[in-house]
Amino acid sequence: MATVTIKALGNAHDVANFDCGNTDLNHWLKTTSRQHQKNNTSKTFVLVDDEQPTAVQGFVTIAIRDVTLKDDLPAGMAKKLPTNVAGYTLARLAVSVDAQQRGYGEWLLFEAMERVCQASRLVGGFAMFVDAKDGAVDFYKKYGFIPLPNDPDILVLPIASMPAFTAS
Repeated sequence: MATVTIKALGNAHDVANFDCGNTDLNHWLKTTSRQHQKNNTSKTFVLVDDEQPTAVQGFVTIAIRDVTLKDDLPAGMAKKLPTNVAGYTLARLAVSVDAQQRGYGEWLLFEAMERVCQASRLVGGFAMFVDAKDGAVDFYKKYGFIPLPNDPDILVLPIASMPAFTAS
């Protein structure tokens, strides 16, 4: 049985053959991910197995979030925050068609949470945001993400609310 790991996107990874069934996500990985990585505007991490270490089975991309006004957050969450709230964005998450239904999406999400927790301990940041696409809102809600009142396709999860294993 192959061992699956998550690694930083590198030049050896074959993004050209990735297909998650979503044209926009496929295109972004193939044409933009490495440019963003090079320019340090986001970081992409890929899921690979030891039998085909260059074949991308899934990926997650994390970036710093533009400032969000606390007025855009759910009322109970915004109470003790400053006017502008900084955080992180889970910018992209996808699993290849061949690797779906194996729990890899959850694993990539938890990897993103762990990295956000690490970054927040070093430089701060209130929450991780996600702009859910293609009906993925329910997937993120299962893990505690809360839709923003003014745009239910944007969800937020305070770092302090992330699962305990990511906070250590």
